[in-house]
Amino acid sequence: MPRLSRALRMDLVRSDRGAQNLTTFVVAAVSTILLTRLLLALTGYPQIGGGGSGLHVAHVLPGGLLMLAALVLQFAYVGRGPRPVAALVGGAGFGLFIDEVGKFVTTDNDYFYEPAVAIMYVVFAALVVGARRWRRHRPLDDDEKVANAAHALVDGLAGHLPAGHREEALRGLDEVGDEFGARELRALLERVEPSPVPVPQHLEHAWARVQELFDRLATSWWALPLMGACLLLQSAGAALVAAGAWVAGRGFGAAGLGVVVGAGAALVLALAGLVQARRRGRHAAVESFQRSALTSLLVTQVFLFAASQFAAVAGLVVDLVLLGLVNADLARMRSRPAGAPQRSQSSTRTAPKSPS
Repeated sequence: MPRLSRALRMDLVRSDRGAQNLTTFVVAAVSTILLTRLLLALTGYPQIGGGGSGLHVAHVLPGGLLMLAALVLQFAYVGRGPRPVAALVGGAGFGLFIDEVGKFVTTDNDYFYEPAVAIMYVVFAALVVGARRWRRHRPLDDDEKVANAAHALVDGLAGHLPAGHREEALRGLDEVGDEFGARELRALLERVEPSPVPVPQHLEHAWARVQELFDRLATSWWALPLMGACLLLQSAGAALVAAGAWVAGRGFGAAGLGVVVGAGAALVLALAGLVQARRRGRHAAVESFQRSALTSLLVTQVFLFAASQFAAVAGLVVDLVLLGLVNADLARMRSRPAGAPQRSQSSTRTAPKSPS
């Protein structure tokens, strides 16, 4: 049965840095889209190769070249070093590519096709949320942890393994016990001389610092009420934007109905979380907040793009920050030893300095 399962997933070994590289990819892609549209608007939407020449060099072409460069980095080099750079370059290329999705789905090649932004949003939201949930439901196996340590050793043998990454690989080997190859890998990693942090891996350090910030904020006594209040305001604000678009005469079709339904569901889940904070404890409340934030991210903001792209982008940022706080809080509670007391909301207010 394990061999059948391994065959069905094509012998793919997951990376312990997959989430960080994926985040770099998505942030690079979204930033590229926003920057591209800003520059085009400021310059009057010029066309490279236009002016009667019969040619038009769309920015999907340099986007394809950047994605090709990211693939070449992965094909031509070994170790972890190229991956942050490939994620950055590939993300920028994918942003240039998908920015022209309006031309791909319309018969008249309409770059300004209004649902195009919503299509981009759905792609990125599904990519991030789906990958994170898949990883959370099935943590790395022991053999995958050993394989990741071997990958780190590749950098060490080439003299490109920072001390922090080496210690992280050693901690991973501590978790697998007597798994095949773990002892030998540990011996080799302990003999590797650590190196200064290379420029590409500063990207990983940046995301690690962001995660540490979320972890610190999640332990604050005010984190739970703040998450609830932000979710309530987020839902109410989205509904108000849709109502404003209707009052302004821009119609209230399927997009407006989608905003109202998504905002209503997110609002109910946020209120349920606030109620559960007193009745069932912090864990149940935070799980309800997570469902509320995901509903806002995957339903409300998608339809909100049709009413107000600016409001939807702002809502996207808020939802991602809230999800970061919620996920950090859930991870902290899951790592609490079994039987450890769980603080109530009232106790955290009276003793904010007590351990979480």
